Amino acid sequence: MSRDMAYLLDILLHAKDARDFTAGIDRDTFFSDHKCQFAVIRCFEVIGEAVKRLSRDVQKTYPDIPWSKMAKMRDLLIHAYNRVDLDQVWDTIQSDIPTLISALERIIPPEEET
Repeated sequence: MSRDMAYLLDILLHAKDARDFTAGIDRDTFFSDHKCQFAVIRCFEVIGEAVKRLSRDVQKTYPDIPWSKMAKMRDLLIHAYNRVDLDQVWDTIQSDIPTLISALERIIPPEEET
């Protein structure tokens, strides 16, 4: 497996983890569950770090995926940890993560996911 494919797989698996950690819960439950918050935030940190390690060629090949936005979110979560906007985290889970998973599943062969 190439490095880029490994990073794409890391992004996909952590996006699925974030989705799974929040499956069946609503916003209020998420806001009151610190373990869930920390788990999701860690997933986003890993996603952003993997994005930063992707080659520019891969990022240019798939311009519809918001690579820069994911890297910036990682930076915010790491460097401005005391100002994390849980509304933004929740909105990302609800709106962006399903789209990201769908896009990556079209790129990554199913046999690579195991």
